[in-house]
Amino acid sequence: MSMVGVTPAPDQDFPSSGRLHQVEHKVWVPLRRKWVDVSSKPEELVRQEWIRRLVVDGGFSLLQIDQERRTQHGRRSPRADIVVWASPADKVAKKSPVLVVETKAGDGRARHEDFWQGESYARASEARFLIIATATTHSVFEVVRGLPGSTQEINDWPKAHDVADTARLSKLVARQRTFDRDEFQRLLFECHSLLRDAHAMTPDRAFDTMSKVLFVKLHVERTQTHETFTTEYLDRWAAMQLRRTSVVHDLLFEDTKDAYRADGLFNATDKLDISEATFRQLVSKLERFNLSKTGEDVKGIAFEKFLGRTFRGELGQFFTPRPVVEFMIRALNPHEKEIICDPAAGSGGFLIAAFDHVRAAIAADIDRQRQAEIERISSEYPDDATEEMLDERDARIDRAVRKINRELLPTDDQGERVETRVGHLAWEAIYGSDKEPRAARTAKMNMIMHGDGHGGIHWHDGLVDVNGIFNGRFKVVVTNPPFGATVNRQQRVGDTRESDVEDGGSRYRSRQKERYGEAWEASHAQVLAARGQPILDLYEIGRGQNSRQTETLFVERCLNLLDVGGRMAIILPNGNLNAASLSWLRRWTEGKAFLRGVVALPGETFKFSRASVSASVVFLQKFTEDDAARWESAWTEAAAASDGDFDTRRNAAVLRWEQRVVDGNDQQLQKLLEDLAAYGVKRCLPAWKRAPSEGLVRGAGTTRIGAPVWAGTAPPRESRVRDLKARYSLLAPAVPALKEALKGLRAELRAVDDEQTEAMWKMVRTTFDYPVFMSKPSAVGITTTGDTGDHVPNDLPKVLAEWHRYVTDIPGWPA
Repeated sequence: MSMVGVTPAPDQDFPSSGRLHQVEHKVWVPLRRKWVDVSSKPEELVRQEWIRRLVVDGGFSLLQIDQERRTQHGRRSPRADIVVWASPADKVAKKSPVLVVETKAGDGRARHEDFWQGESYARASEARFLIIATATTHSVFEVVRGLPGSTQEINDWPKAHDVADTARLSKLVARQRTFDRDEFQRLLFECHSLLRDAHAMTPDRAFDTMSKVLFVKLHVERTQTHETFTTEYLDRWAAMQLRRTSVVHDLLFEDTKDAYRADGLFNATDKLDISEATFRQLVSKLERFNLSKTGEDVKGIAFEKFLGRTFRGELGQFFTPRPVVEFMIRALNPHEKEIICDPAAGSGGFLIAAFDHVRAAIAADIDRQRQAEIERISSEYPDDATEEMLDERDARIDRAVRKINRELLPTDDQGERVETRVGHLAWEAIYGSDKEPRAARTAKMNMIMHGDGHGGIHWHDGLVDVNGIFNGRFKVVVTNPPFGATVNRQQRVGDTRESDVEDGGSRYRSRQKERYGEAWEASHAQVLAARGQPILDLYEIGRGQNSRQTETLFVERCLNLLDVGGRMAIILPNGNLNAASLSWLRRWTEGKAFLRGVVALPGETFKFSRASVSASVVFLQKFTEDDAARWESAWTEAAAASDGDFDTRRNAAVLRWEQRVVDGNDQQLQKLLEDLAAYGVKRCLPAWKRAPSEGLVRGAGTTRIGAPVWAGTAPPRESRVRDLKARYSLLAPAVPALKEALKGLRAELRAVDDEQTEAMWKMVRTTFDYPVFMSKPSAVGITTTGDTGDHVPNDLPKVLAEWHRYVTDIPGWPA
């Protein structure tokens, strides 16, 4: 006999068809043997669905599962939604469980940081695996024991037959730890190979095409039109297009180009240039991946490894070895709120490392806040709190944790910017440019794969301002500029798309000014005014020159981009540091910035990219106004301290040379000068004058002295004096010693100037003295074939530790 109004228990715990037993707003909970009202508990549906999956798909028994279980009773006890033991006997014996599942209502990606209770329970109970799940996605982790605790994401959760066999379980975990990453990398390579084989594409063209396809996929994911990137959709389209007036992948790419128009990545004429059959094959390989919801550590590292494997050699100039990149970023130590730029970004390696570095610091701070808030709320409850009180505590903590964790979001679910700490990092703090369109697209895709930050990447000449990339804006600049190339006077602002800027209307100008401030307006106006002028003339070291090496211009470009006190790291050929012909560059730089460090890279660093040049990492810190004032003061002091002695030497040189300059040891000229002296007239040198230093390098200036002149008058015998002067002027050109003597005097004066310049530099360096970090590691984590990893010798971690000790005492450089 059943009671009126009571829903009877089902015959089976789970229906043979369908997912769960549901009657109106109630769901059957087999572990509690009762119906539960879920109208106000949507998370219960997710929990029961996972219990069903564990039993039906995983082969576990309900006897080895429990739900809503705490490690202990008390205010500090975490609760797990679902706990799974290796066997029913282990559950009865209260042994450590093998698996913990924490579920939450809602869809979207399961973010590890939101599932604090599940991880806490897993650690406290010494469970080996943790599943975190929303209604639509889930992630699986192996819980690594020890302090500090960590988790390692794996591809799939173990089933009952796996946990029953220890050897099988260990083998499964080892295989699955890198399965997703390796599979995605392998898939990218397969797609690249397909394009090369099917259309005889060169490696670079195949990559261009594949990157376009990946942008198409990202676009359909972000616009929630996933069904358009499936073979099923393509087949339906093909069946409906009787006359084939349009090709679906061309339409999809046009939509994608329009969506990324603001990024300036594609020309209006860009096409995919592949067949429908090839596009279908690419879709068949990629459709099961959701790039928007795949973890950054999976797709980002896979994409980078794919790039390194595919383009080692073909596009090696766009890549800096990862160990070197990480060393430079950690040495610069960019902080949250600092704006970072790479004006020669290549594939975006530096910007990705900077993004990851700052994001990790934010995540660590968020973790501290999260733990403090959990502790604060927990402390408000007694040790003997009731289950209802603990449920209330957990709900409060969940709300607080979600609010704190929101700061870790770089974008919203549609890929748009969001006002969070990581959102600010992704959309406001990362900027880069590269004049090679392939490199710019690669950098943008690389940033997206690593968690975004792509909005500041531009296809543009790094020597010309664009959008948010202009002088004085950045606290950190890091780059590996192109070596060996030159910029000449034929390369002009505005002659190419990548050296020009959008003129835009008032709406565009207003939007840009609102985002970047009045400094943008001045920068934009300068570029427009410079159209048609040589790019060289934008730079102090380029004005008046026929050409300059590209890397030397980038030294000035990077310093210009920096705000006062800003930090930069640049890879330069060693010739820039030690060649006599480039001493001007070193001295020019000394007057703009502190040389903080030089780390010489071993010869094999860039051999994998077919570059034979030896290079070093150079760290500079731009002068503040006080630094510049001290520099000027040091030069003023050096001039005051040296002028007296060197002016005495100049006077002595003039006295020593004057007689030879006026008579050339010629007897006829000497007799004429003696006769003129009798009338009070003499031939003498004018007073020498000092002109300020000209050119790029600071110095003592240039001593100038004119040709001999007549002095004195002789009335009333002026006609006789005129005759004698005329005879002197007639004979002097035939006496070569006169010109030689004047030339010798001027050469000696130049030598005095040079000696004073050297003396002044020595004084300035003594007055303006500071230590410079120097290191020459023998190995930097990369082989001549481009291999990296823990097995490759790497001295850079040791160098970095020494560097951090060195910068502790440097104002404005975070240790």
